[in-house]
Amino acid sequence: MSKIEVITQTEALYTLRVLSNNTDALVDEINSLAKNNKAQFQHAPVILEIESRNFQANELAVLIEILSQNEMVAVGIRSQKQELIDFAKFSGLAVFGKSLSPSKKSKIKVQEIEQPEAEVPNPHQDKIYQAPKIITNKVYSFQQVIAHDRDLVLLSKVKSGADIMSYGSISAYKEVQGNLFAGIQGDEKATIFVQSFNAELVSIAGVYKKFDVVPAKLYARSIMIDLVNGQLRFQII
Repeated sequence: MSKIEVITQTEALYTLRVLSNNTDALVDEINSLAKNNKAQFQHAPVILEIESRNFQANELAVLIEILSQNEMVAVGIRSQKQELIDFAKFSGLAVFGKSLSPSKKSKIKVQEIEQPEAEVPNPHQDKIYQAPKIITNKVYSFQQVIAHDRDLVLLSKVKSGADIMSYGSISAYKEVQGNLFAGIQGDEKATIFVQSFNAELVSIAGVYKKFDVVPAKLYARSIMIDLVNGQLRFQII
């Protein structure tokens, strides 16, 4: 007998079409949107449709945090940029295909997405989404940073001797020289992404690799690390 029942819901799903990477302007518009339409958008599921070619992963992380602060829930993105797609996957967000309607000229466009006639189960319906913890400052030697019950995003350099810990995944967009511990509560699906790899130690769910000297093939490269069959896998991306 099946233990899981799939139920298709018909609640509204909203798209924020983002045409700029000016995060200050986006903050103002989202704050205004949420304030003026609180009943409509409070706890509403949102797709971020990124059309700006200059939009970067760290800016996406900031945008997700802005939505969280305004009690809106980012459930996925729609973008042609691989960096943003990779970040979304690392963060546990859905990646949606082509937009259902043509683009209109506005900084942020909010539209209600109607459910298709052929009902498609939403695998993310019952998932509790937590925006990642975002660290914008440099992490110095012997400092510790921990993200409870969420992923961790690092936007500045991590110095030697620093300890970075997350219950979920870790994404670092500057050089990392310190120690990275992902999935510290045993999450074997956690991943580690480092834009410029020079780490002293990496660990996922207790499986670790220490580096006295980082191999030349990994040094200063963009590296994705996950856990496969109980062993760490390093991929250059």
